[in-house]
Amino acid sequence: MARLLALDIGNRRTGVAFADEKAGFVMALDTIHHKTPEELFTSIGALITTRGIAELIIGLPRLPQGEEGSQAEKIRGLVTEMKKRFSIKITLMDERYTSFTQQKGIDSDAQAACSLLSVLLDQRKMGE
Repeated sequence: MARLLALDIGNRRTGVAFADEKAGFVMALDTIHHKTPEELFTSIGALITTRGIAELIIGLPRLPQGEEGSQAEKIRGLVTEMKKRFSIKITLMDERYTSFTQQKGIDSDAQAACSLLSVLLDQRKMGE
């Protein structure tokens, strides 16, 4: 059982969600606003440390037919750099199978990260 952090990475905003597999809950965290990859990495590093994160779940945006476009290529580049900086497990997850209904008062970027994490936890439960 681990503490997980899901990221829905955008160009300037990254949705964040946290889950504790033991407790079985997912919660939205504040969206990270960043202008550079360095700002994003700094914020992620702080969350890994303060929340005791064991695994990062990163949304991989694929095109409708399943192939990867320029945004997926960008995400893979960021993940390569994260693997150099953070000594934790990093899992890429296809975003096409996640969806959410906009909830009042919750940032849509954070909701997307929550959706990623909820789907992953469900998949892992079914695999037990």
